[in-house]
Amino acid sequence: MRAPTLWDFILLTSLAAIWGSAFLAIKITVEDIPPATIAAGRLLIASIVIYIYMRSRSLTLPRDKKFWNQIILISFFSMAAPFTMISWAEQFISSGLTAILMATGPLIALILSHFFSIDDRFTLFKFLGVLVGFSGVVVVLGLETFSSIGDNFYAQIITMFAAMCYACSGILVRRVKEKSNTVITASILISATVLILPVSLIFETPWVAIAASETNAILALVYLGLIPTAIAFILRFYLIREVGVTFASYVGYLVPFFGVLWGALFLSERLPPATMIGLLLILFGIAVSRVKLKKSIPNS
Repeated sequence: MRAPTLWDFILLTSLAAIWGSAFLAIKITVEDIPPATIAAGRLLIASIVIYIYMRSRSLTLPRDKKFWNQIILISFFSMAAPFTMISWAEQFISSGLTAILMATGPLIALILSHFFSIDDRFTLFKFLGVLVGFSGVVVVLGLETFSSIGDNFYAQIITMFAAMCYACSGILVRRVKEKSNTVITASILISATVLILPVSLIFETPWVAIAASETNAILALVYLGLIPTAIAFILRFYLIREVGVTFASYVGYLVPFFGVLWGALFLSERLPPATMIGLLLILFGIAVSRVKLKKSIPNS
């Protein structure tokens, strides 16, 4: 693991911008398409696109059994489980509350990384950065978002489990020895599709739902597959493997800002005056988390 560069911060921001738009797309699709079908559809689309891209670069899928055992576990925690959980939960809770609950991810990642990695350890500054970043999320979304906490309890718990799944998957991804992020992403997407597609086919009759769906819902599903899944997960796995789980998890703080911004730009939603203050807090929190104390060298 290395220290983050300016390019890594740009990629982190790009990933947040992409995932910030995903909540809007899910809200559109979930009106016509059931949760497991949304998850299966976006995974299937992303799998096809990334596999074609992988083959165009003359790359192939590994045949090592140990590799695929790792990939199946990662695909469950990084895609199959959280995609279904979030799609189900957003039927009952707002996008804003979903974003706040998902923003617990960096704290979960910080704790797990300390115990399950050797180069991404807990520090006081990382902890302070996590707290400041979370406060920024609260400012961006507004205290009124908390007014619905206590309602739809199970949907909120499921959303927090989704955040925990993402953190667990980050730990597991760093243990994969395959060097190509494209190969890893393609493998995880294919595996996740195999896991979730039967659930959709058995319990949700997706052909009926899709046939009856509005064009906007279909387009939103295609968008979810191409951008917040295919492209976004290549970025995520790159950041995890290069600069660590904790840094990559900070995307969870920036996502709510972009969610609010895209809502204002494309859905004519109100942009709260405190949004920029919240963004500054988030950025300050990320900066604080990167502070390292220099070890003093005793005089000889």
